[in-house]
Amino acid sequence: MVYLLISVLILNSAAYFVPKHLKRQEIYSTALFSFLLGLTIDVIFAFKYHLYGYFAAGVQMSSFLAIAGLFPATGILYLNFYPAKESILKQFIYILSWTAFCLFYEWTAIISGFFYYSGWKMYYSALTYPVLLIMHLIHLSLFRHLKNRGDTFLS
Repeated sequence: MVYLLISVLILNSAAYFVPKHLKRQEIYSTALFSFLLGLTIDVIFAFKYHLYGYFAAGVQMSSFLAIAGLFPATGILYLNFYPAKESILKQFIYILSWTAFCLFYEWTAIISGFFYYSGWKMYYSALTYPVLLIMHLIHLSLFRHLKNRGDTFLS
């Protein structure tokens, strides 16, 4: 639990204090999307199929803390520094770097005991993280498109 709490504190502090390249609405939208995406994925893979979990089997507040405390902050940090105006190679390397970070964090979470596998494999995560990161990019792109179009619910 200590590792999770320290992680939540560090990642959320970083997301709050780093220089922002995203607008407030984009930060809010990203945080909400990251939370909902993480919650959806975890409900399916952790609670329905029992492939992994937080601390112990079943639903508990510590699982919610992991989802609400980690996913929005990492989504904001990832998109805030995404090199959108750089070459495709730099964007690819950025996504691979974040995938490596996520895999390293997942491994340390397993070692710390707040995350466990029960059928899941690390290479599943290696295949899943790039997809989730690209989903964040698609979401931000869609959000910006709708905002620039002048839709009233985003104004």
